[in-house]
Amino acid sequence: MFMTDNQPDPTKTQTGSITVASEPTGAPIQLDGKDTGEVTPATLKNIEKGRHKVAVNLPDHCLISKEITVAEGSTESVRLKKVTPTPEELKWIHFIAYYTAAWIIILIVIAVVTRRYQTMFDNLTTVIIYVACSGGLGSLAISLFGYMDHLGKDDFDLKYFWWYILRPGIGIIYGTFAFFFVAGGLMALSGTSAPVSESLFTTKSVMFYCALAFLAGYAERSFSIQLKELSEAVFKKPSVED
Repeated sequence: MFMTDNQPDPTKTQTGSITVASEPTGAPIQLDGKDTGEVTPATLKNIEKGRHKVAVNLPDHCLISKEITVAEGSTESVRLKKVTPTPEELKWIHFIAYYTAAWIIILIVIAVVTRRYQTMFDNLTTVIIYVACSGGLGSLAISLFGYMDHLGKDDFDLKYFWWYILRPGIGIIYGTFAFFFVAGGLMALSGTSAPVSESLFTTKSVMFYCALAFLAGYAERSFSIQLKELSEAVFKKPSVED
């Protein structure tokens, strides 16, 4: 196989580095669930680009972890420490739990009421309400997982407060537009055959798109990447000759 100077060599692994620090220092470092043999502070080199989970074992058998994205040729930094919230911070942490639970109840009620009085809406409006609620519930599912995970590991960081607050809205938007993109034929799902528009309002089709919307809300980061790739494919940057 011949390659030009501008083409990457597929035989070479694209890597980056991760600088890991902790409070207190001297904590053993794990990468993607495996011991690295290093202790903090340290720099992990030749890490394959992509998403990785970095963790440290702090005193009292406290395992603190964080996900980080490594880019080719770059060095990412992560600092891990046990977080002990103040009484005021604890109030906001509890608020997030109540807020998330309230949104779950609201979306379920909206879906149930829509089902009960679906004769008041046309078919398309009914499906949109269902997928919007499903997208919101997907986003709330990952919010609950993150909330319980970080609360259990004593590393709940309130700097992500707005992440929890905005998640329902993001899920609703992503779930709705995932339905539009796939049903409209603009986005295709690999290995999956989406129902055609003529059978859009059958029970099986509605279940399919509700499940799709839930996944779009749950996997917000992955769906964002897909949206970026789709937008770049649709709205191609004009060449200099154009």
